[in-house]
Amino acid sequence: MRLAFLCSLFLLCTCVSAQQETQRSPTSDQLIEQLDQADTDGERYGILYELTGQLLESGRRADQELSLNFSKQLYTTAQRMKDAKLMGPAAYTLALAYRAQRDERNTDKFMAEAVTQAMRAGDADLIINAVAERTRLAARNQNYREATRINQEALDYFTRNGSKDNNIEALRARLETERATLQRRRQEVERETQGLTNEVSRLEQERAQLQGNNQLLLQENTVRSRQLEASSEQLAVRSQELTQTQEAKAAIERKVAQTRQEIKELSREALEQKTLATEAREMLAQEALVRQSAEMQAERAATQLYIAAGAGLALLLLALTFFSRFRVKQRAAKQLAVANEALQQAREQSDNLLENILPKDIAKELKSTGKAQARQFPDATVLFCDFVNFTKTAESLGAEALVQELDVCFKAFDAIVDRYEGVEKIKTIGDAYMVASGLSSRKSMPNDIVRAALEMQRFLVAEGEKRASLGLPYFTGRIGLHTGPVVAGVVGARKFAYDIWGDTVNVASRIESKSLPGKVNISETTYNLIRYRFRCTYRGKVEAKNKGMLDMYFVEEELVGQT
Repeated sequence: MRLAFLCSLFLLCTCVSAQQETQRSPTSDQLIEQLDQADTDGERYGILYELTGQLLESGRRADQELSLNFSKQLYTTAQRMKDAKLMGPAAYTLALAYRAQRDERNTDKFMAEAVTQAMRAGDADLIINAVAERTRLAARNQNYREATRINQEALDYFTRNGSKDNNIEALRARLETERATLQRRRQEVERETQGLTNEVSRLEQERAQLQGNNQLLLQENTVRSRQLEASSEQLAVRSQELTQTQEAKAAIERKVAQTRQEIKELSREALEQKTLATEAREMLAQEALVRQSAEMQAERAATQLYIAAGAGLALLLLALTFFSRFRVKQRAAKQLAVANEALQQAREQSDNLLENILPKDIAKELKSTGKAQARQFPDATVLFCDFVNFTKTAESLGAEALVQELDVCFKAFDAIVDRYEGVEKIKTIGDAYMVASGLSSRKSMPNDIVRAALEMQRFLVAEGEKRASLGLPYFTGRIGLHTGPVVAGVVGARKFAYDIWGDTVNVASRIESKSLPGKVNISETTYNLIRYRFRCTYRGKVEAKNKGMLDMYFVEEELVGQT
């Protein structure tokens, strides 16, 4: 019994402790509910600050995306309160949310804003943390000069306003480290530059030397060729003389045979006298033959020497020829690389043109398969923009001026749409301009297309003021948006076009027709998706043709400043 009582008491204490812990640290869902019920900016700021801290610490990707949205609301709330002590932590929290999204540009931007506000509020710890984060980003991008400047500004602030010695010493040590890194990098760059300069000079000298050697070899080759031709002519002459000598030797041998025959017929005395004379003549003839053979051998050796020198020169010229061909192949390879690069650029231009006409996924599918399958998208947002009193304005403008003004407006709309990823221009129908978002497998909110609609209205207002100051007619526009399912696909074989169909398109057209000049009118479905990001005005139920009574809202402005 005692053991059972102790176990029950332990479980009761555990439940009470968990309840107290829950009361001390509300969950993110509870904080979001409290945020919807907050009445003042001070209360909203406190809830948002705790909520973004919890979401950033969770480490989950979905929570990180939510933390970015709530951090922007925190920063906007702090801006409305105009309190530097609150704006500094809000900017720092927004920078941490961008860091979780790996957005370095906005991380550095809001870290700088946090440093500025912290200096105004005298928050030394926030200055140290924000400066450390900015230094880390600059060092990772190898921008050591910027890292040195950031630390120097913080050190100057602490020196002017006075601070704890450990803060100043930490910043001074970090500043010295960044300066040393910057000096080391500058020295490395100077050494690399000097090395490249020396290498270029050496290559220029080698090129000049090779050109000079090539010229000398060509001249020497000409001389050797002439010498070889002369030696060949002399060899031919000597060969002819040797042939004549051999013929003379054969004649002498025949004469000797004839003489021997005569000896047999002579007397001994006459034979002896004739023998002596014959031997003398034979000795003289043999001496002449030996002398001619020696001369022929000497000439043959000289000729062989010339032939060997000519063969060596020919091998050298052959090597130079191969080297020249190698250089020619190198230049040809470079020219081929340039041609391939030009071909790649042309291919990229063609791909860019196709992607300007169609969404990227559809363009890739067309290039790979030659056709594009129709797809359904459950959460697409369709935008229609139409000019008010277009027919009347067109009559006062004239045909050429009308087309020119339409071109100006539609080009501006194209530029606005291109700035938002995921927002696609569908087509223009007369004076109507049609845009859609959510036409991809990745789930997205209609925030960007609403921003594009507000920008389109701001452009029309600015263009109208400019033309009104010149006494010229101008356009005013109505814009309407609706979110829902659509079917998208490519129609046509040659002049194909990307289009969307469905009841969502019809409702968006009705929403646009019930808008007012200069206004962005949205349906209740779209409003429920963007109400935390944009300030909207409820219009009540408005009758739409063939659709009955629909709840509609005017979008006034974005709650968070554009980043």
